[in-house]
Amino acid sequence: MSRPSFALLAAVVTTLVAGACYQDDSTAANFANRRATRVLITDAPFPFDTVQSVDVYIVSISASTEPDTGSSADSMQWVPIVEPHRQINLLSLQRGTTSLLGEKEIPADQYKAVRVIIDADSSAIRFKDGSQAVVRWRGGRQAIHSFVEAAVNVPSEGADIVLDFDVGKSFPYNNLGDGAFDFFPWIRAVNEAATGSISGIVSQDTSAGTPGPLANATVSAWGGGPGNWYVYSTGSTDAAGHYKLAYLLSGNYIVGVDPPSPSSLASSLDSSVFVNQGADTPHSIVLSMFRGSVYIYGASSMLVGSTNRLEAFVINAQHQQDTTAVVAWKNLDTTVLGLVVDSARVARVTAKQVGSGRIVASSGGLADTLRILVVPDSTPPPAPRRP
Repeated sequence: MSRPSFALLAAVVTTLVAGACYQDDSTAANFANRRATRVLITDAPFPFDTVQSVDVYIVSISASTEPDTGSSADSMQWVPIVEPHRQINLLSLQRGTTSLLGEKEIPADQYKAVRVIIDADSSAIRFKDGSQAVVRWRGGRQAIHSFVEAAVNVPSEGADIVLDFDVGKSFPYNNLGDGAFDFFPWIRAVNEAATGSISGIVSQDTSAGTPGPLANATVSAWGGGPGNWYVYSTGSTDAAGHYKLAYLLSGNYIVGVDPPSPSSLASSLDSSVFVNQGADTPHSIVLSMFRGSVYIYGASSMLVGSTNRLEAFVINAQHQQDTTAVVAWKNLDTTVLGLVVDSARVARVTAKQVGSGRIVASSGGLADTLRILVVPDSTPPPAPRRP
């Protein structure tokens, strides 16, 4: 089973491209329905408390009606939207705040790719002491292609395209132990009209001291599934503990909360937080002191007749792995699954029949449950051999 990491994730920078269309100017009615394509930019807070600014020089933004398959990007037809030609401090824009980058009319159509061109030579990251960070940009002018989750329909009345530029993924820090940033751009694109948001208050209870709102906590909306978890949106709490994750398509999300570091509080993970189009979903979280945890690592789905390896990891209250902890295994659905314990932390599970089974690993007062879905084996039988 693959699970979301609780490591701090950096700010999501959001560029809004408010789409419009080309229309015939022959009538006043048509002209009245027209509006230009606006380009705005917004951001959630960058989690590195030592960083003062992330200044990215945006050259232009364009869109295409052709899907971006990677190999065909150079031969695609791009529709220019705006050309800001200016530096933007991504960290100055938080919790849905936008800044207009420009506007221009574009033809009505379904756009399946959005491209942002930046100039790395005019971009920089600065620490709070004013010094400039070392960034391995890997080139000067660069074209960044966003991941378009669904085709963006630009009707005659206009549309908004939201580009989430995840700074945390785009600027991993100290990968080589030299205190430098590497640049690996990560952007997604959605139609703003089809999105909603999640917002609420993050607070702490009495288990870790004085109760009340928690500032500078990182809040993330996770999507995907086992083996393919990824973050859609990241934000952080203000001084009053308030957060907002904006521009999420309708559907279910897992909301993860990481306390500011260092902290004695435990991270939180809440599943099935549903977002409706055009609406804000209230979701507040209370964090308690971290007293340790158990995690089962293994596949969450299996074919009938197959056998998989499971391993339990015990984390103590100091957030360190306890390799001496004794783990007890339990199979809650013996008709669906078979369980063989190999050692204190390793077991083997066998899929006996189609259904859903649960395996529990516990240590002291800590426990984790892995739900395993067993599905039929659809592999065709081998062809009969001729004599």
